Amino acid sequence: WAQRKDRIFVTINVRECPKNYKLDIGSKKITFSGHNEQGNKEYVLDLELYGEVNKEQYKMLASDRSIQLCLSRVEEGEYWPRLLETKTKCHFLKTDFNRWKDEDETDDEDESANWESMMNNMNIGGTELGSEDEIADSDDDDLPDLEDDKDMEKLE
Repeated sequence: WAQRKDRIFVTINVRECPKNYKLDIGSKKITFSGHNEQGNKEYVLDLELYGEVNKEQYKMLASDRSIQLCLSRVEEGEYWPRLLETKTKCHFLKTDFNRWKDEDETDDEDESANWESMMNNMNIGGTELGSEDEIADSDDDDLPDLEDDKDMEKLE
């Protein structure tokens, strides 16, 4: 799960029942049940949510591996401290860090573009770019000969 100030993201990972399921969204509850294609496994999930969501306004994307929900919160505002009403830790419930944003982060993509632009314009080396006269490159120096031909005759 992940959240924003106005919505909650919930992903239900079920690999074997992409078509045979029932999903109910309530104002404070999500209920999921389904069977695998063979009919010998049953999946059931009941989540009592921390806060209220708009049960008529949600988006769902079902695939072969998961059901992704985007639920609109009734009251926009501070982040929920947890997804569920209960404080008990559930082993099957995990934070979706791919979608997570901290409460103090903005949703604007312009900020990241401004950051990249600023980094590109920074003068890291301390000299102006393009002023070749000021930059001394040690690779441009002439190197002395490695061996003198006269010394080679003595070695033979």
